[in-house]
Amino acid sequence: MLTASDTGPTYEPTFTGNGELGIRVPPSGQGYEGGPVPTQSELAGFYAQAPGGVQQRANIPTWSTLTYSDGGQVFAPYVGQTDHWRQSIDLRTGVIATTARWTAPDGHVTDLSYQVLTDRARHDVGLVRLQVTPRWSGSADVTDMIDGSPATMTTQQRKGWSLADHRDWVSVRAEGSGITAAMASRLTTSGNVNATVSEVDRAINRSVGQQLTFPVVADHTYTVTKYVGVVTSQGSANPIGASQAQASAAAATGFSSLLAVNDSAWSDLWSGRIDIAGDPVLATEVNASEFYLWSSTADGIDWSISPAGLSSNGYNGHIFWDADTWMYPALLAQHPDVAAGMNAYRLKRLPAAELHAAATGSRGARFPWESALDGSEQIPPPASLFSEGLYEQHVTSDIALAQWQYFLATGNKTWLARSGWPVISEAAEFWASRATPGSSGSYHIDGVTGPDEENPDVDDEAYTSVAARTTLRDAAQAARVLGRTVPTSWTRVASGIVIPRTAGTSDVQPEFDGYEGQLVKQADVTLLQYPLEVAMPATVAQGDLDYYVPRTDPNGPSMSDSVNSIDTAAVGTPGCSDVVYTERSVEPFMHDVFDQFSETKTGGTLTFMTGIGGFLQEFLYGYSGLRWAASAVQLAPSLTSQLDGIVLHDLSWHGRRFTVSIGQRTTRISLISGAELPIRIGGSTHTLSVGHPLMVATLRPDLAPTGDVVRCGNASATTSQPGSPPLAAVDGSTATGWQPVTLPATLTVSLPGGAKVVSEAILQWGQHWPSPPEPSQPPPPGPVTTERATSYALEVSVDGRTWNTVATIRNRTGGTTDVLQFPATSARFVALHVIAGQDVQPPVLNELLVGS
Repeated sequence: MLTASDTGPTYEPTFTGNGELGIRVPPSGQGYEGGPVPTQSELAGFYAQAPGGVQQRANIPTWSTLTYSDGGQVFAPYVGQTDHWRQSIDLRTGVIATTARWTAPDGHVTDLSYQVLTDRARHDVGLVRLQVTPRWSGSADVTDMIDGSPATMTTQQRKGWSLADHRDWVSVRAEGSGITAAMASRLTTSGNVNATVSEVDRAINRSVGQQLTFPVVADHTYTVTKYVGVVTSQGSANPIGASQAQASAAAATGFSSLLAVNDSAWSDLWSGRIDIAGDPVLATEVNASEFYLWSSTADGIDWSISPAGLSSNGYNGHIFWDADTWMYPALLAQHPDVAAGMNAYRLKRLPAAELHAAATGSRGARFPWESALDGSEQIPPPASLFSEGLYEQHVTSDIALAQWQYFLATGNKTWLARSGWPVISEAAEFWASRATPGSSGSYHIDGVTGPDEENPDVDDEAYTSVAARTTLRDAAQAARVLGRTVPTSWTRVASGIVIPRTAGTSDVQPEFDGYEGQLVKQADVTLLQYPLEVAMPATVAQGDLDYYVPRTDPNGPSMSDSVNSIDTAAVGTPGCSDVVYTERSVEPFMHDVFDQFSETKTGGTLTFMTGIGGFLQEFLYGYSGLRWAASAVQLAPSLTSQLDGIVLHDLSWHGRRFTVSIGQRTTRISLISGAELPIRIGGSTHTLSVGHPLMVATLRPDLAPTGDVVRCGNASATTSQPGSPPLAAVDGSTATGWQPVTLPATLTVSLPGGAKVVSEAILQWGQHWPSPPEPSQPPPPGPVTTERATSYALEVSVDGRTWNTVATIRNRTGGTTDVLQFPATSARFVALHVIAGQDVQPPVLNELLVGS
């Protein structure tokens, strides 16, 4: 239960959804309000298209409006005086509840309580319940309205009333697409409401309403419940009739009964969840993220998820690689039935992808960068600014990989033959024709943009090339599974695709041909380790992380650090940088009391489902080491001392259900249901049966031997930038760092193994790469700014109270590494006092190493 007690700077209106309907709820508890985060109503698949524009999801009229009025004044928290205001979202049930005591301008005091939800069991139904307890006697008004004011890109078709049974309805038609959405409302009241009913909003476009006027007696409670049906012409030949039937059936069932079934449907989802022990804040952020992702899709819904899901029509409600690469795997692990709808969305638009490939000179299927209603390219013009539609072709591979992952996770050959194979094989055909022959059997993929969109239109781009190779190899394997002939072009091109390499012995893979070490927007080369699962030496995997993490745009999205955490766990990097990456991937992006992800550290799309998907994958595939294979489940559980444990409930593989409980020393794997489960850990395969859990050792990279006595010690600081925590200075990685907000600042670390004799400290300072000069222009490789401290002091202490200064630095401006040597002394605590820095920004301490 997440609760707001005021609408201060940490408040943003939250949303709830059932996979088809999504709605934000303002501070007043219902209805529509504008502002930086408007409280719009969303409907999956309701796309419009303005003349000359792109397809975009249109807002439907707001159906939650159920206002309370006293003396002609509508309740709002900023009108009159509001006390004891609370708004909460119950993550277990999807109910957003708002309560307040309102003193109206006429002096009347009334207690109000709202509940708003979208029915998880009936995807076409929304519910609003209002309970009022006046502390006065007289006459009150409650107005039920379907508010058309935020209904963008629509025109009204029909509306009407049936006042005798408290019903009204309205239908709107989406511009361009012609899709009709109908909303019908049916009110019920408690027995003590003796109301006169009148029509309202007859002349207001796309709006309809009815007002109930009734006498009230002080200290009595009156209840009005609104049942809403929402149906489109995509699901019914008679949307108005169907929406009325939904609303009436819901009213006949009753609020309590509907709520019970809704709660049960949510409970089924929560049986497959992630639990975090030892960090209540992180645990809540994980649970909230699960809720918001689940709110944007459902079993039986064949629409995919846009970057904002059903929280808004951000990014025009378009579907990007975000859905297949970032959100989909977070669903597949525990809810493959829900993930299946995202695959179905792509299959239905395969013909459009085939046309797109043909129109651009290739065979097979080329999926668009931005997909909407019909699967054609819907990226907004101009191409000079939004060039992703031309060059960011890796989306085809991302989609094919998601399809193949579904087969690996479910083992469903029937699905593979009917649904997965058409997409995977046509994606392979695209890449087989898209690659250009080079010398000695090589193939090049030129003129593409990888996930690093700050370096567009390059040749032999690492992620794009490896993803294309993966598609060709997965398609060949799918053909073998289905007993089909593998085209020779697939294997020939796959073996010849050129992946850029650095000459000599460097452990860093260049991002593309001609890459010069400049800033990158987001994870690109590091995606080769996960999700592409490219086999590579540990030195190369670690080298890529150490090289690209500092060069990743600090203003970019959160998913880069999600992948960094997963990669770090897979490599087994000594230290605790995996949990630092986790903190970096969430802390700067959570700004509000309802734990909603923002797109960037400074704002952007809210609620950002892409970031949520990456964040959840850290626990599902990072700390667990979970990977899907056709013959077994692969696991490599690891943890550091910063977390007490992680429990992954109800994971699914080939019809089995199992739970993985990762403890600090031991991991317990339990088969809940289904046939025996093969588990591969390291080089061994274990067979798991119900009632006989498997216990394996949990890997502990933070306990790897080291001469650095402060590594992974308990670190604190007087001030820290979000995403640059104190632990980052002692996590064993020079790619992460602690950065204070202001100077002076102090970092304090306790030695994890107790007091030690120390005589040396090494401080490694951060660097900053220049940003792109303008959109669609790659950033220059330099000049690189060193973000170091120029003046600081290092102190040690045995008891944390009496401190001894062992080194003082003044006015040092050069270099990124300082080596400090001092007389041997015993220390249990180490403190760094940073006094001044070289750059405008406070310095970044990438790593503090202390030894003897």
